[in-house]
Amino acid sequence: MRKKLICLALALLLYAATLAASAEGGTFALRFDEGFTISLPEGWVSYPAGNGPIRYALGPGDGARFLYIQVQPTDIDNPDAMREAIEKSGQCGKTSPLELNGKDFAAFVAPDLNASGCATIHDGQLITFLFTPQDDSDYMLVAAEIMAGIKF
Repeated sequence: MRKKLICLALALLLYAATLAASAEGGTFALRFDEGFTISLPEGWVSYPAGNGPIRYALGPGDGARFLYIQVQPTDIDNPDAMREAIEKSGQCGKTSPLELNGKDFAAFVAPDLNASGCATIHDGQLITFLFTPQDDSDYMLVAAEIMAGIKF
């Protein structure tokens, strides 16, 4: 029952964010080499991501909010196994299944990182989107809007 309520809340949040986005506008589409496109608010910039699994670091330019996109090879091939692996990592609590534009995701919160995120499997890679700070409710609406527009 708790998972159903979490999923319903996420769906309503995504719907509200989509309505807000259509009312405000001011976004641009960014295509990534890994085969997906996201729409970001105007004024967002790219930060150096360094080496390692974090491939991209993006944000509004004020240095207070970030979207990290992590890409790692994986042999996981189904959403249930992906959610189980995320939960076993110990950095997140329970995951919730989430579908965005026909693609299966796992939604989660990483409290120690003050981040909310979601992950999916695409072309043998685990692609994770981490939004921080999670305790910024206005930013979490922006995060929901960004994820609602993702296309693979």
